[in-house]
Amino acid sequence: MPKTLPLVLTKPPLHPTLAAQNLFLSLVLVQLARPEPSPRATTISQTYNLARLLQTNTTKLLNTYVSLSAQGSPFSDPGFSALGLRWAGVPVATLPFLAWRTMGDMERLARNYGAYATFDAFLQLVRDDQDELCPNCSELLAMLGTARAQTRGLLANLTYIMAAMGIPTPPATDPLTSEAASVGAFEKKCRGYVVCREYHGWVDRTVRDFTLLKAKYPA
Repeated sequence: MPKTLPLVLTKPPLHPTLAAQNLFLSLVLVQLARPEPSPRATTISQTYNLARLLQTNTTKLLNTYVSLSAQGSPFSDPGFSALGLRWAGVPVATLPFLAWRTMGDMERLARNYGAYATFDAFLQLVRDDQDELCPNCSELLAMLGTARAQTRGLLANLTYIMAAMGIPTPPATDPLTSEAASVGAFEKKCRGYVVCREYHGWVDRTVRDFTLLKAKYPA
């Protein structure tokens, strides 16, 4: 008696078009299952990118400020640096590493906000000073104007992030008085140098701050 071979059923191969449709549907379902990034996380990422751009711009601003022959000695002297020079009211970014690293989100953001709110006023003052001292220094004047505009963009982002996290923004204050414009020419040059240098230092710190925040709140 002849043996009966088992019946093996095989699926017909998928039509290439059907296979592509199934793959596309799978990708769509994966995308739908992936949670949308929160607006807060997106703004944190955008703020980090803005701070990175400002890093480049503030380096150019400081270098341009001290390289102008119109500033005169000692500012335009080769290799000029006066790290010990300070000006009352200008925010200083440096602080001990552990104090910075262990800072909470609320304090970290509030300190950034307070610093840039102050720089907003000082950058306008320095631009006014340079417009008086060197009205033909168009590149420096344009860079100071751009720095202030970008600072205001940074403040807007910080305001949004803090509101999303339930952190109150510090009350608006004017750190300068009308007497600030009445100092002598050399004092104005010193003040401008300190503002540009510390602004650069604060932008570097903001990049480090938002590197931590971006990792904590990924977009």
